[in-house]
Amino acid sequence: MSSRQQPHSCSQQHALRGNMSPDKAWESLQFGMALILQHRPMTKKSYLELYNLVYQYCTSSSVTMASENYRQRELRSTEFLGQQLYDMLTGFLEKHLSDRSKEGSDKSGDDVLEFYSHNWKFYTFSSQVIHNIFLYLNRHWVRREMEDGNKKVYEIYSLLLVSWRRHFLGRLLLSVRKAVLKLIEKERNGKSVESKYIQCIVQSYVELGIENSMSSRGRILAFYKNEFEKHFLEETKNFYQMESSKFLAGHTITDYVTRADSRLAEEKSRSERLFHESTLVPLIAGCEEVLISAYLQRFYEEFQVLLDGERTDDIRKMYQLVKRVKNSLPPMKEILQRHITRQGLHAVSAVKDTALAEPHTYARAILKVNHTFKNMVLRAFNNESLFVQALDEACETFINKNSVTEEAKNKNKTSELLARYSDLLLKKSSKLVEEGEHDDVLQHVVLLLQYIQDKDVFSKFYTFKLAKRLINNLSVSEDAERSMILKLKEAFGNTYTAKMEKMFNDIELSKGLNDQFRAHLEKINAKVPVEFSIQVLTLGHWLWSQCGNFATPTELDLCIQRFNAFYAAQHSGRRLIWDYAQSSGDIVGHFQKRIYTFTVSTYQMAVLLQFNNLATRTFEQLQDNTQIDQGSLGLVVRSLMKLKVLLGEGVPPDESEDIPSSATISLYKGFNHKKVRINANVPLRIESKKEEERINLAIDNERGYEIQAAVVRVMKTRKTLQHNQLLSEVVGMLQRRFKPQFPHIKKIIEFLIDKEYLERSKEKKDVYLYVA
Repeated sequence: MSSRQQPHSCSQQHALRGNMSPDKAWESLQFGMALILQHRPMTKKSYLELYNLVYQYCTSSSVTMASENYRQRELRSTEFLGQQLYDMLTGFLEKHLSDRSKEGSDKSGDDVLEFYSHNWKFYTFSSQVIHNIFLYLNRHWVRREMEDGNKKVYEIYSLLLVSWRRHFLGRLLLSVRKAVLKLIEKERNGKSVESKYIQCIVQSYVELGIENSMSSRGRILAFYKNEFEKHFLEETKNFYQMESSKFLAGHTITDYVTRADSRLAEEKSRSERLFHESTLVPLIAGCEEVLISAYLQRFYEEFQVLLDGERTDDIRKMYQLVKRVKNSLPPMKEILQRHITRQGLHAVSAVKDTALAEPHTYARAILKVNHTFKNMVLRAFNNESLFVQALDEACETFINKNSVTEEAKNKNKTSELLARYSDLLLKKSSKLVEEGEHDDVLQHVVLLLQYIQDKDVFSKFYTFKLAKRLINNLSVSEDAERSMILKLKEAFGNTYTAKMEKMFNDIELSKGLNDQFRAHLEKINAKVPVEFSIQVLTLGHWLWSQCGNFATPTELDLCIQRFNAFYAAQHSGRRLIWDYAQSSGDIVGHFQKRIYTFTVSTYQMAVLLQFNNLATRTFEQLQDNTQIDQGSLGLVVRSLMKLKVLLGEGVPPDESEDIPSSATISLYKGFNHKKVRINANVPLRIESKKEEERINLAIDNERGYEIQAAVVRVMKTRKTLQHNQLLSEVVGMLQRRFKPQFPHIKKIIEFLIDKEYLERSKEKKDVYLYVA
């Protein structure tokens, strides 16, 4: 005999002949549902018979009421039998599930999870089948009850789930929860577990979250969250509190950072595999609170240690971990900013003694600090804006105020030194950079300028140095010069470089003008006694002081006269002002049968030519013959004495003292030098100091004009403005070029009141009115 189980048919027990009574119909339904819940095989005919039994039960007319008409009796009968069938189904499920749950009441651990999972799997399948059998009841009686607001009535499938929750899970709830949390803990400890049990429990808790027949999706999760997630999150916190405390007792903070990051990744992966999607956010938040927030102070302390050791990779790991916690990064930003500031000040102090004489040492020191921490901000913090800000603010602090600026007693010293460094880079004689590296190095200079508060100071010094290079043809290349101007324009705008570009235009126009002058001389068949070239420069574009008295050497007189005549014919209404102080030339000297070529300033040339006919002259004679002022002539004479072309008697050794009129200056006929071409046009220290003073004075004057213009622009727009508001708006308007001081602004306001551009309000003395 075959052991195969034969499909059952309900008709084996109750044949469907005509109308069946409700009691007999229910008896058949019970028998059929028992087979379904026991997972016994049934024929398709049996399922159809069960569906028809539900229909017959609900439409049976055996229950009638004489006092009502036919339609009322029919409706009343349907309602009564629907309620009766629903109640009997509820009772049947209660008994079946209660009996079934007793079998698992003594189980624990994996056994209870296996028992629960096995029964849940088959029960949910059976529930779908029973739900389909009772479709008629669902569509009619259940639907009407739900529409009438009866919250005690569920669709049949939901009823089956509610019954499971109440009568099966209710008895096993604590043992299932304990077992599943233990299983999760085992997995956390690296042991292999049957994760399918956890998935089944989670899925069932989500499906069982039915509060009433009108439940929304959000409320469906209430059971899962209250009976599982809440306890799971609490156990998770307890687990990691104990683990982190134990781990830190035997490991470093950097080891802990790696461990915590690994644990967080594990929890994310576990949550995505096993739990409902809504659990991920509170799970990670709870883990972050225990693993990160609880140890933030220790992270901050270790962060300083990592910075001191330049351990960029460890810093990156710590940052990635700490940034998970809200508002945790600002303290790290402050620590980094203070650290960069200290490193910058230390780097500058190391070159303090050489910075003024060798500006490249100063520039390279601050560039190295900036470059080091810029790389760190990129590699460790992924250029997070907060840490970029820390770098910017730290650089601005130590670049604008450090031991070099304090020793020089000049807060603008950094701007001047950067301008001098740029000058060294762009000169032909520069050995600071290799060929082809100018562009990158100049870009670094412009980068440093971003941190300078008074950018107008750099502009003035750079423009002055640029003028020297252009006039004396000292630039390494025109391309390099124009590249630097383009970088400055891109960083600070067209206004910043306008004069520099106009200076280039003057030089280009002068080249053409020289060609025209030489063609003019050939045309009129005229000659000049020396090789002669000029540069015609627009007065407002170049930072020169007015040239004093000077008696030009007779050798140059004819050249100057002929060019004056040529230029006057070309440009009527224009006047040339010759700036001999900035002019230069070559002069040939014969000493001991050797010929030397000296590159000299025009003033030096005039002095040397005095010794063609007479080997010795007094200082007074030199001054009378050249008409150079005493101070400038003293500098010229000293420069030639330093070269040992001239000798002096009665000349004070202190360069700051004036040379007396009686001092005698002689040509040194025994002059000897290893080079035959000698550059004598080198500025002296005193001359450089005077130039610096002149530039600083020009800066102060220009700032005054800019503040005046800013105050007038603001007041012209606002008409009436309170004192502090006016100060604030003027500072905001000018701070891209320099940071004006409040006392200076107040002084300008008083000046404008005196000039009747502004007036004080008669009602409020701290309010200004614009006078049209």
